[in-house]
Amino acid sequence: MQAVQRPGYLLSAALAAAVHLLFAVFLVLGLAWQTKPPERVEVELVAALPNSPRVPVAAPPPPMLEPAPEPEPAPPEPKTAPPEPPPPAPVPKPAPPVPKPPPPAAQVRPAPEPPVARPDIAVRERRERERKLQERKAAEVRDKEQQRKAEEAQRKEQVRQRAEAARMAEEERRRQEEARRAEEAKRRADDARRQEESRQAFLAQQRAIDEARRARERVEAEKRAAAQAAATAQKVIDEYTARIRNAIREKVVVPPGIVGNPQAEFEVKLLKNGTVATVRLVRASGSNAYDREVERAIELAQPLPVPDDPELFAQMRDLRLLFRPRD
Repeated sequence: MQAVQRPGYLLSAALAAAVHLLFAVFLVLGLAWQTKPPERVEVELVAALPNSPRVPVAAPPPPMLEPAPEPEPAPPEPKTAPPEPPPPAPVPKPAPPVPKPPPPAAQVRPAPEPPVARPDIAVRERRERERKLQERKAAEVRDKEQQRKAEEAQRKEQVRQRAEAARMAEEERRRQEEARRAEEAKRRADDARRQEESRQAFLAQQRAIDEARRARERVEAEKRAAAQAAATAQKVIDEYTARIRNAIREKVVVPPGIVGNPQAEFEVKLLKNGTVATVRLVRASGSNAYDREVERAIELAQPLPVPDDPELFAQMRDLRLLFRPRD
């Protein structure tokens, strides 16, 4: 299938096989041309001759004897003859020469034997050398194949390591990119949250301001309504007070002899049906007759006109009424 997919594969394989075949032929022919017969080694064995004269060995020289030390001369005596000199020391005689022993049998070289013709030794050695050469070539081929496989494995390992490093770098880049995107998203979320919190705080402040404004408006409206109601109630109370005063004044008979226009002030406490509960003179007019007449008129004018509204009646239950004779 590979040969079909790759047309140049068969041509490359054929060329490689032809080159290897030529190389093997040249190698075999070169080995055949360079094969030489092994050199012969000749060994001479010399035996000891039966009547060989012994060679005398020179004896070692005799040891030299040191001369005896001369005695120290005695101090000269006066008027005595000198002593005679001592005789010379004898010289030793040389030892006789010692004959040299004969050489041992191991050191004797025997006579060389005639060479034996072995025509198959060269062939066996040549075949042995060819076998060793082929083994060495096969070992070199195996070593080269192992080295190629090791280099291929190392190349694949380097490619794998580079791919792994690229993958790890890509993963690190993606991780950093994801971290950056997450940080950016978090920052945008925080900004949006802060903006929303600011907007909510502003809206709450606006609501509080609006609520306070509405509360003030409500209070002011209530005050205005209360003031208006109070004014209306006071108007009604004033009308009923005027009606009560007129009803009492119609019953007052002014005594003669009153000088000027004195004023008498009475405190009147009313009941719900208009009757007078109590009457008390708060400030006299200076005329006892006029003060008694006004008090009698209050009693005669019962029941006094009072409003049906309990709240209005509660406000005018206690009245202070002023009376003058010439009003």
